[in-house]
Amino acid sequence: MSQTFVIADIHGCKSSLSALFDKISPDLARDNIIFLGDYIDRGPYSRQVVDKIISLKSQSMRVISLMGNHEQMLLDFLDGRGNGSYLRYGGLETIRSYGYEEEKGCQIPPKHQHFF
Repeated sequence: MSQTFVIADIHGCKSSLSALFDKISPDLARDNIIFLGDYIDRGPYSRQVVDKIISLKSQSMRVISLMGNHEQMLLDFLDGRGNGSYLRYGGLETIRSYGYEEEKGCQIPPKHQHFF
């Protein structure tokens, strides 16, 4: 019997995501996992959370990820369309997780850019 797990608002908290997966122990061949967005910001491990979700998606077509408002704010920020509030809503933690440097900016890998 398959199950459906719906997960939202991870916000860069890698340890919480790991603890949740330990608890629910999804079967990637059978169960559906739906991520509702807000993978990034606030917590210090946004990049690692996105790595985990990308890895899960590569293992199973039953893993679905939707874009949340924090992912949209990141895209707007990177395109210069943000109003500056992104960093106040946890974006600073996200760009730091990607190795932000004043001279180079935020170096988001192509695989992550495609994911967003």
